[in-house]
Amino acid sequence: MFGRENKKVRPWFFKRRGFWIFCLICLVIMVLIAVIGNIKMDPYRDIANDYDLARVGEKEEMSFIHDRSGHEIGTMFVENRVSIPLSEIPSIFVNAVLAQEDQRFYKHNGVDWVGVGRAAYLNIRSGDITQGAGTITMQLARKSFDLLGEANREEWSGYERKIIEAFVALRIEEDLLEQVRLDYPGDEKAAKKAAKEKIIEMYLNLVPFGSGFYGVRSAALGYFGKEPKDLTIYECASIVACLKNPTRISPLRSLEQNKTNRDHVLRRMALEEMITPEQRDEMLAQPVVLNPIPIRRGKSYLYELVAAQARDLVGEEALSRGGYTIRTTINARVQRTAEDALARHLLEVEKTPGYRHPKYTDYERKSGPPKYLQGATLMLDHETGEVIAHVGGRDYAHSQYDFAAGGRGPLGTGFFPFVYASAFENGRHPATLVVDEQMDVRKLQVGGDLEGVVGEWGMEVNNPGYEGAITSRRALGVSKIAATVQLGQEVGLSNVHKMGESFGFSLPSDRLLNRTLVGFDQVSMNEVVSAYSVFPRGGTRVVKNRYIREIRDIDGKVVYPTPENSFQKEVKEVCSEAAAFQVHSILNEVMRTGNLKDVSKDLSSNLLLGGAKSGTPYGFSNAWMAGYNSRITCAVWVGFYQGSRRAIHDSAFAKDVAFPIWKEVMNSSQPSFSGGEILPPKSIEKVSICRVSGMRPTRYCNETVENAETGEISFRSTSYQEYLRKGEEMGICAVHGGGIDIDAIALRGQPQETIDAIPIKPKAPLLLGFDPYNSQTPTLGIKDEAKNPLADADRLIVGDRVNGERQALLQLQRPARFELPAPSEAAPVQGESTD
Repeated sequence: MFGRENKKVRPWFFKRRGFWIFCLICLVIMVLIAVIGNIKMDPYRDIANDYDLARVGEKEEMSFIHDRSGHEIGTMFVENRVSIPLSEIPSIFVNAVLAQEDQRFYKHNGVDWVGVGRAAYLNIRSGDITQGAGTITMQLARKSFDLLGEANREEWSGYERKIIEAFVALRIEEDLLEQVRLDYPGDEKAAKKAAKEKIIEMYLNLVPFGSGFYGVRSAALGYFGKEPKDLTIYECASIVACLKNPTRISPLRSLEQNKTNRDHVLRRMALEEMITPEQRDEMLAQPVVLNPIPIRRGKSYLYELVAAQARDLVGEEALSRGGYTIRTTINARVQRTAEDALARHLLEVEKTPGYRHPKYTDYERKSGPPKYLQGATLMLDHETGEVIAHVGGRDYAHSQYDFAAGGRGPLGTGFFPFVYASAFENGRHPATLVVDEQMDVRKLQVGGDLEGVVGEWGMEVNNPGYEGAITSRRALGVSKIAATVQLGQEVGLSNVHKMGESFGFSLPSDRLLNRTLVGFDQVSMNEVVSAYSVFPRGGTRVVKNRYIREIRDIDGKVVYPTPENSFQKEVKEVCSEAAAFQVHSILNEVMRTGNLKDVSKDLSSNLLLGGAKSGTPYGFSNAWMAGYNSRITCAVWVGFYQGSRRAIHDSAFAKDVAFPIWKEVMNSSQPSFSGGEILPPKSIEKVSICRVSGMRPTRYCNETVENAETGEISFRSTSYQEYLRKGEEMGICAVHGGGIDIDAIALRGQPQETIDAIPIKPKAPLLLGFDPYNSQTPTLGIKDEAKNPLADADRLIVGDRVNGERQALLQLQRPARFELPAPSEAAPVQGESTD
């Protein structure tokens, strides 16, 4: 039997010598770690001590926008922000922020050491950085001193940046506590609470909430159209959710992403007992319903666009502090003219008889988005890609939609140059004949159950006519519809589509229809300006436009461009130099002899060296004008934002609606952006062509002309000088005949044979006789009292089938009735004897 007294009793563990040895070793290790850590932390502590705490919570300075010459054209506040005191922010909003961002905010001194330990454990466990342990004070430090940007510049690691943030946060809390202690003598608890409230107020007025909204009031109005105090709990949660990733979680960008993150905030609030489980469940079932009524600070479309590009160039956080000087590519004088001309001329259009749309002067903000006539202008230095003027709409205060930046509309006849460019790249040339004759409207495939004949609206005259066989130069120069459609079909819709995309247009490709040829498809203003710049540039275009030349910070240091961040001009080859110049030579004639001749008289002489084309779509719902000189390209659009297919008015030709704006803006660009003559490339030569046959002329290539007043007949040559590719095979005129090539005679140095003779005038209105070639066939004419003073009497028209000229070259009075005299009884009969 064993007794308990014989069993050896072991001492408690804390009485064992080994335990105390272990504790001593741990203590030594901890001290060593602390000493070594403190030494290692000294450089980061020194960095943190260099930051001026007076800048904590500091918001942006005013930034200045200059034009290309350094003249101030505006001031800019990049951040859409209006700061408010904490008393105007609902406590439930603050609770939502704490639930998501910093649950122990009122318990730590700037760094949540419990959170740091938890984050370290979870990161080690996962083998990756999944937890940050950042507090609201650390975030305030990061935003106030742009520590993210500093980390990128100094190449700090993520851990190094976090350490510096922690040291700055400790300084912030200590400094603010010292300040408020003076207001709460002897009450440390109240002083700590006041310091914390000051931190949360600065934080909520500083941080971005997405979509350009900074601070809680801007976000509340921008997303829900409410003051912060009027927000519901789940609306607060939607805004707070954006803090994790303002760009991605913004409800304006993705309602689904925002709701997912909003619901996470609501669940966190329930866990922290800020709301009840019943409230949580009820609010989780609610959709995110927006009613954006944002604070608008920008004065124009241009300022908003410049702000967006500057933000991309130097970073949102850096630019949000302000103090920058942004030198743009804009010319202030041209910009002002563009804004004024657009507003003034559109008012005149609204006064046109038959205008039946809402008018600018009748607009009331409470009626919603404006439905009155809109317009936009974009001018580009096509050599550099720099924008000279940008007007996105008629009134920024009424609508912030920028048509110049993102709008699209049918280009109409303004698309014709690209049909002809495709033709000239596929075996045709400006002398190629096309047929100008009536065409069934169903051939255009513009939709609907339309029947009848296509009107020649492209000529932009009230009584257009058809001319039969004409050259491609003539067809494009006066904007012939039927002839252009025929040419496009011959070239092939696929070739025209391919060429259009090469010029930069985004055209539908699922189904190619004839309506593409008449500019039915929607195009953007950037596409139009870029495409038209190909002609003066000799077949190439600058792919990307730019608005900013240089950005300097508050200290005058250039932050853009830098070797790592500068504008790279990308040039794309579109078509051959020859085709580009051939189209240009026709667009130049559009202003001199084409459908813009009458309205181009007031253009600067330098601009008449360039080219232009009006664009009137089917139905007159839009109006475009595009043109260039050797330095700049400019486009003007007039139409409606709501996609109305109703005509602006019954005769809304682009030359009357859009051209006056374009002319005024282009004239204002001179002489600053003057250019010289656009010369033909080496691959082009001038060749004599008969415009009737589209072939090389002979000595017989003439046409008859009658003086309407005197009736005298004269002759004029049908030969003109055309730009063709060198080596272009051209036959001799097969219409007028003769077999002798005038150019060939000139090249051989032989004198041209001429005939010095007076034309024979007929003595009778109709010559009768044997005509084996049936060259002249009499046909009845048509009365036209408005055009011809002789139309009050019937007349005969001689149609010349040999030379194929226009019908009715010679107009003759109807001859008097011819009667054979009755034979006289006394008259002898042939073969009868008188005996």
